[in-house]
Amino acid sequence: MPKEIGYCGNHCEYCFFADCDGCKSNSPSCSYANLFDNKKCPNAVCCESKAIYGCWQCDKVKACEIGFFSSGENDAKAYALYIKKNGAEKYTKRILELINNGYNYPKEFKDINDIEKILEIFES
Repeated sequence: MPKEIGYCGNHCEYCFFADCDGCKSNSPSCSYANLFDNKKCPNAVCCESKAIYGCWQCDKVKACEIGFFSSGENDAKAYALYIKKNGAEKYTKRILELINNGYNYPKEFKDINDIEKILEIFES
């Protein structure tokens, strides 16, 4: 069974942290979550408190500065906005298309680090 999409929008199936089963699993080990004493990503805590499956289901996602969205890395917010508009299934398919076209997900998008540019690539 493929890994899920993290609360923030990062796709756990294509993450470079191979030992992590994803933030929705019984054994999450996301590098960002490990920055906190409780080992819980603030995005996960927020989504769980709102009983939503991911940040993309929140009306405030575009302006959100919680957790990973305040880290200075903008790729996850771009993914969440793409999912909000197009759905998780299309997001997963699009990642595979981009990988097959030579994009290095997620590293290349972390390097781009611009929400609008990432969304342009995903939408093109």
